[in-house]
Amino acid sequence: MKKNRSLLLLTGLFLLNACEEKMTEDEIKSIGQVSCRKPAAFIQSIGFDPNKSAFSSSNAKTIGIELIQLPSRQGDTTIRKYQDSSWASFGHMGTITTDENGNAYSAPIPFVNTLEHTLSTINRIYKIDHQTGKMNMFCQLPKIDSSQGVIPFGVLGLFYDCHGKILYASSVGGSIPDQEAGVIYAIDVATGKIVDQHKGLDAMGLFVGGNTGQKNLYFGHARSSVVYKIELDKKGHFKGKETVALSLDGLGPRGMDKARRIRYDQYGNLMIYGLDFSFNLAAQTERPESLYQFGYNNVEQKWILMKIE
Repeated sequence: MKKNRSLLLLTGLFLLNACEEKMTEDEIKSIGQVSCRKPAAFIQSIGFDPNKSAFSSSNAKTIGIELIQLPSRQGDTTIRKYQDSSWASFGHMGTITTDENGNAYSAPIPFVNTLEHTLSTINRIYKIDHQTGKMNMFCQLPKIDSSQGVIPFGVLGLFYDCHGKILYASSVGGSIPDQEAGVIYAIDVATGKIVDQHKGLDAMGLFVGGNTGQKNLYFGHARSSVVYKIELDKKGHFKGKETVALSLDGLGPRGMDKARRIRYDQYGNLMIYGLDFSFNLAAQTERPESLYQFGYNNVEQKWILMKIE
């Protein structure tokens, strides 16, 4: 009987692997390298140049999100700004990511104090519609345990993967100073439903890339200088456990930076924006930040530090 159960388990695993949709080498290498994003349709309707405009939440004096248009002509120093009233309705916002239609997604972040956000609202994700330009709640992640001592942060990372059409969100909601309760959620943007989750680490700075030959979700550890990776399947679901991709420990002017933002450059190098983060409520935009460039060594199969700016 025991032998039969083992045989059934092996058969099930074989069928599961056989049903998994495979990716070609060229398909994997293009992930994170070839951008699918385009500007929101409403940007042109308000008289802004879509190719010169971008969403921002980094202005400490502005509550919420604003649209910034950079100078369009050489010698012109005029920077235009626009903010719909709905973009300021939900308090200060953190990281922003956009999809192939121009929809923008963001989440609240505490700024200096916790008065504008509560544990019931900090774990929400909001969406600016690419056609109307209005911001409304997109989805509510699982509610945070209100037990005493939880850190005053919720969503610390957001990234939309064009390839899998999945929005990844990392939340540290429910974590306490000496214990991690972080979860990375994979969310279907068509429905706003959670389709997978990875538990156990407080994460930030999410990014999906494939130039190592695997489709990986990279993320910074909010409690150390380590950058982890976890393999994804074609649909964007998690495969196995996370492993260490690289570390910023001892690097840069501070020697203890955490990866706030991760992206590829045009050559497929990892560009990691690092700062000193320790879950306190000092304004994140006022912290000094360094840029770390890592190139992938195919022979050694590891990321090598190239330069620090």
